[in-house]
Amino acid sequence: MSTDQTVVHELLISEEAFAIIAEAIRVLSIETLKFQKLRDVVTHCLERLPTFTDDAASLYEEHLPFDGRVRIYLRLDQASNLKFEALRTALCERIGEHCGVREAVIFCAYAVSRPQLFSCQ
Repeated sequence: MSTDQTVVHELLISEEAFAIIAEAIRVLSIETLKFQKLRDVVTHCLERLPTFTDDAASLYEEHLPFDGRVRIYLRLDQASNLKFEALRTALCERIGEHCGVREAVIFCAYAVSRPQLFSCQ
């Protein structure tokens, strides 16, 4: 049995945000030739540390807010969650307003489904 602890994030998102996440899962599944999950989208993003281009920032801000009634869960191990929190903090600084886990998840989904709008470090 593993002693690693996981962090579970419960998110309420809009139908549009759900479609963005589903598209990212589809794109990543085709790229890797195996079925992926939301966690895989987030960890894929964290491995590449994407940053906004101006086009990505415009697209992202155009679709805010992402809150809604669709309930989803994101489960991350402790190490991934620390990286995810750092990404979330950087995202807040970039867009100039508070953003939560939900907004950071959508950022990751956009980075996977529309990589041409992002630059990777």
